[in-house]
Amino acid sequence: MPERLHKTSDVPNFDTYQAEPPLLEKRSRSDGNTALEQTARQVGATMGKAVATVRKAQERLKDVAAETTQAASTQIEEVKSKAQQATGVVKQKAQEWSEAAVARAEELRSATLEKASQLGSSVKMGYYRTRMRANRMVRQYPLHMVLLAGAFGFAVGVGLRIWRANRE
Repeated sequence: MPERLHKTSDVPNFDTYQAEPPLLEKRSRSDGNTALEQTARQVGATMGKAVATVRKAQERLKDVAAETTQAASTQIEEVKSKAQQATGVVKQKAQEWSEAAVARAEELRSATLEKASQLGSSVKMGYYRTRMRANRMVRQYPLHMVLLAGAFGFAVGVGLRIWRANRE
């Protein structure tokens, strides 16, 4: 409650403001409410309904968000499970193929060693036969062999001479 002013000679004893203007007088209705109060009630009721609607919408959005999150997490788990299964299958297939490749490489290695052994034996046998044939030829035709070796040496010399001439 405001304090009362002390009346002294410094403070005049009259009002400087007039009484309420006639326009601001209260207009009474039969129920005792003014038009302003009734309009304020209508605005308040409308605002209350709007706030209630917004709160319901917020709750519904929270529910939808929770449902969506749950559905998304379920789908993510399913995809993760399928990916893990696929990874297991891929690893298993890779292991099977690796084992098959190792087995095939071992087969090829053993086949190559066998073939190389056969070729080595064949080359040794061919070398031996050629050497024996050459020894027999030298014993049977010694003069022919000397002339053949001389002709071969002469042909190699001519070939080298031509090759050197073309290089310069």
